[in-house]
Amino acid sequence: MRRWVLAIAILAAAAAALFIGAAEAQAVQQGHQTERISGSAGDVLEDNPVGRLKVYVYDLPSKYNKKLLKKDPRCLNHMFAAEIFMHRFLLSSAVRTFNPEEADWFYTPVYTTCDLTPSGLPLPFKSPRMMRSAIELIATNWPYWNRSEGADHFFVTPHDFGACFHYQVETPVH
Repeated sequence: MRRWVLAIAILAAAAAALFIGAAEAQAVQQGHQTERISGSAGDVLEDNPVGRLKVYVYDLPSKYNKKLLKKDPRCLNHMFAAEIFMHRFLLSSAVRTFNPEEADWFYTPVYTTCDLTPSGLPLPFKSPRMMRSAIELIATNWPYWNRSEGADHFFVTPHDFGACFHYQVETPVH
């Protein structure tokens, strides 16, 4: 339980640092001054309190992430962009492992809010279907989901609909 709380705290701090950095860069581009907050996502891992924490990042087909971003780059500036920044952070993070056998956590990079309407609003009604499809793909191609029934897997769903998805997704592989 302690390791789980620490892992979530570290991932949240990293996402916050990335979000602050992105917001700061956007403010500078627009000519606004912002106050620099000391510290960074790297500071969290500086003294290596979680040296044993390892996260495996699934390499999913681009239809779940990169293709959506390429189709609509507004996702990077959207209020729900945390899913993109978390994915980017984990790809280059010290906690990433390329060996799923040594992973404590498995990250599933599905951009559930990167399908935007012309006015820039997310289309969350497609999100449960995307997540279900990704889970089915993972459960049929890798043994790790089935080993724990997904208990050691996580998605980033930075919108209020995300809390409802687990009621809509049945266990894909028994």
